[in-house]
Amino acid sequence: MSFADSPRIYSALQLFASSPKINRRYQSQSGIFNTQKPLKLSVKWAKYKKQGWCKLNTLNLEQVKASGNYIVWKPQNKNNVIRIGHGRIADELQMLRNSSLLNRFGDDLLVTWASVQEQYRDGVERYLYEQYSPVSVHRIANARLVYVNMPGKIK
Repeated sequence: MSFADSPRIYSALQLFASSPKINRRYQSQSGIFNTQKPLKLSVKWAKYKKQGWCKLNTLNLEQVKASGNYIVWKPQNKNNVIRIGHGRIADELQMLRNSSLLNRFGDDLLVTWASVQEQYRDGVERYLYEQYSPVSVHRIANARLVYVNMPGKIK
């Protein structure tokens, strides 16, 4: 019998993971935490050279060929990060444009993304979620944390 099969240890793990004193990075939707040592990646976040961050509603998605992780936020807002996700960036952003997200938060939303290998995307998304606590939660992966450099000031 493994330790995870033991009801007593499983209950202790659930109690430990649900404790408010425990850092959120070890919590997951199931209540059991992922304790693998986090990885670190350096990524390049998309941004216009002269104009700054990309506007979600006017970005030409035909030119976006990347797959990886993205962040959508509303500038000048206290809880400004709206959505964090991953996948083929053009497809994900098109789905957001077609959703009620733009109507709820306005048409001045900004976006950035980074190319990330598929095996690391869940972990990057989890790390970004913990850093920004987005208003609209798409999914929270119970994946090994993957630290990435932050895109700079999202304001």
